[in-house]
Amino acid sequence: MGVPEKYRKDFQAGGGLIFETQEEWNALGQVVPVQPHLGDHMIGSLNSVSNTVNGLKAGVTAIGNLAQYFTYEYPGLEMEDYRTEEYMKAIAIMGQFADQGAVIHCNLDDGYGAQFHDVANLLGWAKLERYIAEDLLGGRVAHTYGNLFSDSMLRVIFNRALCMIDKYDTPGSFVNGNTIDYGLDMQRNYGALCSYSLADICCQMKYPAGYAIAPVPLTEAIRVPSAQEMIEAHKTVDMMIEKAHYYEPFMNWEKINSEAEILVTGANVFFDKVLNALDDLGVDINHAGQVTAVLKAIGPKQLEIAFGAGASDKYAMRGRVPIRPTSIVKTITKIQESAISKMDSEKENPLKGINVVVGSTDVHEFGLEVIASVVAKAGATVFNLGTTVSITEIADTLIETGSNVVLMSTYNGIAYSFGHDLLASLKKANLEDVHVMMGGRLNEPIDGSDVPIDVSDKLTEMGINTDNDIDKIVETIASYKNN
Repeated sequence: MGVPEKYRKDFQAGGGLIFETQEEWNALGQVVPVQPHLGDHMIGSLNSVSNTVNGLKAGVTAIGNLAQYFTYEYPGLEMEDYRTEEYMKAIAIMGQFADQGAVIHCNLDDGYGAQFHDVANLLGWAKLERYIAEDLLGGRVAHTYGNLFSDSMLRVIFNRALCMIDKYDTPGSFVNGNTIDYGLDMQRNYGALCSYSLADICCQMKYPAGYAIAPVPLTEAIRVPSAQEMIEAHKTVDMMIEKAHYYEPFMNWEKINSEAEILVTGANVFFDKVLNALDDLGVDINHAGQVTAVLKAIGPKQLEIAFGAGASDKYAMRGRVPIRPTSIVKTITKIQESAISKMDSEKENPLKGINVVVGSTDVHEFGLEVIASVVAKAGATVFNLGTTVSITEIADTLIETGSNVVLMSTYNGIAYSFGHDLLASLKKANLEDVHVMMGGRLNEPIDGSDVPIDVSDKLTEMGINTDNDIDKIVETIASYKNN
């Protein structure tokens, strides 16, 4: 849905719904009495205006995803100016209906927000998104977060901080479940579900802010969950709601709010430093399009390095000590230490002399950062291409760096197509000796399926390694050393 209709024939369809007519749009919410929510590939895509207008006509009042303008790409369609104009227009259209309750959904975990290392800077980024959409274009932003928050109390603190910077008291859309802690162990996944949902529920009981509790099914890390598995996750949350009132009165809300205020102070520092810098550079900070385009071009890493709220420290990640580190930073460190501890202690720097290219097929950077840090610690020279990497970038980097190993993380249901096209590109470039490893969610809607199915076996048949095991990755790469 993020691609204008005339270009869709050139793209692999994803796992989401595609509406062909206004009648199909109008059917939203008519099957069961619910208020529909439009998220991925709507506002922020190449098709922002059409999607927004059609959604409003269908009676939808929560349309997103504001964050995806910064991270979701459509390879082959180099239309950045057009996309930015569409983005601005769609936000302004939503602003015309703000007094009727129309809100712009924004999942921080789907955009640049996922790539900050300091929660204070993440909150400052949320404030920048509000500045563009609300102050400059008249919309109302409903933020979402949660996928990358494994610390249950940090979820509560961040919710309070988000509410503190929301001057219009716009209801949030929902709090996503924590996916960082999910793995192959269903019992551990169940424990994570209960932990994060209880915290989210207690927060909404004490400070109702409109955030729905959106649990993640236990099988999320393994496959696309079934409808029954989704229902089971919600039934678990129903029980947590029944029991939460025993917990909420005993939570230290004074301490929670004090922590939230620390984040807000840091967020204000980041926000002011960024806008002042843009102003000094000659950017019209009252022009939404200019501010948005420049922020996208700079990117979260450089924004955090240059304008982060934390104290400078040349030995810290990104040169600053986080006011409060994100769950991703803490979790990556934990996984890295675990993987490193399992290496053969007699072999120091087992990957020394090996050049490795790493990247992600989509916006999700968690798996990417984990593998990049582990193989670097093992002595490899890592060329990190970041998120939403194109096949051309990979081939070019392999040639430029003399690398013979590619590690790709994927989550967005295109594993088979990407793997197939990558190998074809490598063959064309006479790079058939390159070893390719793929991990993450290895699925795609193929063979007539309407939903993504596991394609690990198909990728393995092509010659791609699909072990998908961080504990084996160093040993596997080391085995390529003499190949």
